[in-house]
Amino acid sequence: MGNASTDRRSVVTVLGEAVVDLLPANDRGGFHAYAGGSPLNVAVALARLGEPTTLLARMSRSRFGQLLRAHAETNGVTLAGPLDQPEPASLAVTSLDGDGVATYDFYLDGTADWQWSAPELTLPPDTTAVHAGSLTCYRPPGAAAVADFLTRLHHDGDSLVSFDPNIRSSVITDLDEAREQTTRLLSTAHLVKASSEDLQTLYPGRAVAHIAREWATLGPSLVVITLGAGGAYAVSANHELRVPAPPITVVDTVGAGDAFTAGLLWALRSGDHATPAALPSLGRDRLAAIVEQASHVAGITCTRPGADPPRQDEL
Repeated sequence: MGNASTDRRSVVTVLGEAVVDLLPANDRGGFHAYAGGSPLNVAVALARLGEPTTLLARMSRSRFGQLLRAHAETNGVTLAGPLDQPEPASLAVTSLDGDGVATYDFYLDGTADWQWSAPELTLPPDTTAVHAGSLTCYRPPGAAAVADFLTRLHHDGDSLVSFDPNIRSSVITDLDEAREQTTRLLSTAHLVKASSEDLQTLYPGRAVAHIAREWATLGPSLVVITLGAGGAYAVSANHELRVPAPPITVVDTVGAGDAFTAGLLWALRSGDHATPAALPSLGRDRLAAIVEQASHVAGITCTRPGADPPRQDEL
């Protein structure tokens, strides 16, 4: 199978949750419902960038589940997995501070997204890159099956595996357990993207650069840490570099990290670097350009309300 730039059958499969975001609609306590969740956001952003994208998800048959499915399909995302589940959809109530930075209160108990079993985890045809992350990789009972699935994919070596922990401190109750799971997931990944907030939640008080360097010794060929307004920091076996954030006026940060992840995968695939064999060979200048492209995609998302990543013709 060819690379993404020459073979459009090459698919990115995103594994993980789809969550309904409830955003304030007025000052009287009302809310608007929007489709969200980190993996769904990544899938939509990839599809808008022109990448053939499949979301492998467990979907509720509820009205909220129908909203999530419609959002994915309207944006050109193919859906795979058990898509008509009796459990309710997951909810996140979103709050924005004065700088537009989002925080979330989650309602997740008994919802469809976390009930993965091994037989449900089947890679769609023509997949050459798999991205996984966020709550699906940590929340029982399905997290163990997901980790086993990613371990098999890495061992097979046919697909690039990308991982974003996207840690939610309001949901993670056992930090030691989360650290152990993160270490296991790092060993399954060729590419890791995380935020400085993720790292500070997992390892309070430790320097971002030190953690990124340590992660790069645990299996990944490339580790990229987003630093908000500070830009992004990238570590590979041969290079360390920091790329500044583009100058923008922030409306809010909802979906910005997911847009960065999608931009990173898109830029790697566009340059034929999104394979387990090619990723380690990235030169310094090319790596800097790829991180700059991802930052540009995320920056545009920050200038618009909600998780609204750009289309390729907007770049």
